Amino acid sequence: MDKKGIKYLKRYIGERIGWLAVILCIAAMMAGTMFFNGVPASEIGYGLALCAFVTAVVVFTGYGRHWESLCKLEQMRENITVLSNEMKAPEYLYEEQYQDCIRALAQEKDRLRNEMRNRQQDRSAYYSMWVHQIKTPIAALKLLIDEDLETCFETADETEENDTRVRKEQQKQQELFRIEQYADMALQYTRLGAESNDFVLERVVLDKVIKRSVRKYAKQFIHKRLRLCYEPQEIAAVTDRKWLGFVLDQLLSNAVKYTREGSVTVRVFCAVEDAQSVHIIIEDTGIGIRAEDLPRVCEMGYTGYNGHADRYSTGIGLYLCKAILDKLGHRLSVASEEGTGTQVEIVIAGG
Repeated sequence: MDKKGIKYLKRYIGERIGWLAVILCIAAMMAGTMFFNGVPASEIGYGLALCAFVTAVVVFTGYGRHWESLCKLEQMRENITVLSNEMKAPEYLYEEQYQDCIRALAQEKDRLRNEMRNRQQDRSAYYSMWVHQIKTPIAALKLLIDEDLETCFETADETEENDTRVRKEQQKQQELFRIEQYADMALQYTRLGAESNDFVLERVVLDKVIKRSVRKYAKQFIHKRLRLCYEPQEIAAVTDRKWLGFVLDQLLSNAVKYTREGSVTVRVFCAVEDAQSVHIIIEDTGIGIRAEDLPRVCEMGYTGYNGHADRYSTGIGLYLCKAILDKLGHRLSVASEEGTGTQVEIVIAGG
């Protein structure tokens, strides 16, 4: 018998110590009565030995059933989803009552889980519909702003009033772009929480995904006069094109947002020590992250000291990136020095 078996045996005997004490008292009383009635000591000893043997048989037989029940409960605890269907047949009324309670709890758990799943699906459908509907007025506003900008540029008048108007229209473009990004972020956040995600793993040429994200933020680079450093590489990796693109969008958004001057560098390479892993690095010369904030930058809603100074910081972007990459089986690491810049690295294993 192993240590666990001995521990359970001690516990089993301890729980029945009162019953054993009663048997011991009865045996002592019978032995005393027989002794005072002149029964030979050998016969008294034989009777006590027989009583002890029967008691031991009953105890160990009961412990065998008890041990079997404990092992069954441990197995069910490891696979709790099928607990109510694999319970041992009850031997006593109280066991039957306990099992009825457990089955009722299991049914309630299933009901709540189904209800939560339905609510989640409804919420995801609503956000999806909302994002697609909000894109219509966003597209209309884009056209209106582009028309106003075109009118300003066509005007030969280079007065201060016209320059101010151009700056205002460009600022409108930036704010509208942020609205669109936040709407997409809300949609992806809802989809990520769903039980089934639309991940499609395939071999993807990373250059195409990176260029799409870079083009998306081209106006932001121009508006802030930031230099983009990127050398295209014909490197492919097994990943999800859409979700990886969303992660790159978030990382480029952060790089542009927190870089006042300088450059943003994007690098893609295969590690020398492991040719099967692909690394994507996005590095900026921005304000950086405080050392005490660095361990928590991927937490939900955490903005840190520099995030508090930026009214556009939500604390959701890096959290979503980390959650998505974890589900894809990729790794995300962040290194930064305050006042110098930030480097974010994505590692795609088995590229």
